[in-house]
Amino acid sequence: MKASARGMDVLQQLRVVVRLADSHSALLERATGYPGAQLWALHEVAESDGLKVGELAHRLRVHQTTASNLLNRLELQGLVRKDRSAQDLRIVHIHLTPAGRKVLQRAPGPTRGLLPHVLESLTPQQLRKVHAGLAVLVEAMGGYDATLAAKPLPFTE
Repeated sequence: MKASARGMDVLQQLRVVVRLADSHSALLERATGYPGAQLWALHEVAESDGLKVGELAHRLRVHQTTASNLLNRLELQGLVRKDRSAQDLRIVHIHLTPAGRKVLQRAPGPTRGLLPHVLESLTPQQLRKVHAGLAVLVEAMGGYDATLAAKPLPFTE
């Protein structure tokens, strides 16, 4: 971006980021029949068999209730299986079913979504720049609010 960038130039870049992420999510849904949020959850369960609901919520950066609702949909579709811990019945472990594995195999990558994938691939220096720039924007919009950060995202579930 040019050093003389204006606010509307930044807005245009933010729109491009959102549109690219949405486009990838739509591609995933066309290829598999499942929304990007569900595929991301399946990806995380596949990465760590036996994952707990709270751990999944943390990985998706959503509230635990949102993760539970997402898992309920995946379980109803036969893509995941939930098992209660024998030691503590409050703890639920999540496992990918063979049907869930097939869905992931059909999905074009990255199955976690384009934005998380790209952010994880940035160098530490690049990530610090993005974080610092967004921190400036958030501060100018009224500051960081932990309740907004914890608010569930409007995932298509």
